[in-house]
Amino acid sequence: MQGTGIVRRIDELGRVVIPKEIRKTLRIKEGDPLEIYTDKDNLVVKKYSPISSINDFVKIVADGIEEITEKVCLITDNDSVLYLSKGKMKEVIGKTITNNLEKVLKERKSIFSSRTDGGTIIPIIDGVDLELENQIIVPIISSGDCYGACILFDSDKSSRFKAEDIKLVQLGASFLSKQFE
Repeated sequence: MQGTGIVRRIDELGRVVIPKEIRKTLRIKEGDPLEIYTDKDNLVVKKYSPISSINDFVKIVADGIEEITEKVCLITDNDSVLYLSKGKMKEVIGKTITNNLEKVLKERKSIFSSRTDGGTIIPIIDGVDLELENQIIVPIISSGDCYGACILFDSDKSSRFKAEDIKLVQLGASFLSKQFE
């Protein structure tokens, strides 16, 4: 493991301040949950993603939605892509979501948009252009907390999402949110 060159002392209550530079790099904000554990002789502190603890459900929901709609389904937490249906584009799993998508999640609002109809498409993944034409973004919300999003998208200029597609994505997000109650 490479050292950062930053040294901090533990105070009398056992607290350590994580330097601003590291918090910024890892997108750790006030109130974010952190997981703390030991690995051999190392103390490991990492950002905790509650939704990653239900990864089997995430896969089932995303693959099920794709099977019914024949569109790509993607599930994120509040920082990165957790799963992309049917193993498509595996290289995007773990990639950071865009600030635009993060803002949508913070606002806890759903987005249904088609570029052909003049709608605004929200970029999903930092540094990756998915060339989207249509998208549905539904935040996964439980007890007032947003855990991520269920997203359905395609690149077909001639297609539009149907009301049933929107309801299915809403159902998927709702099912995932129920896992936290």
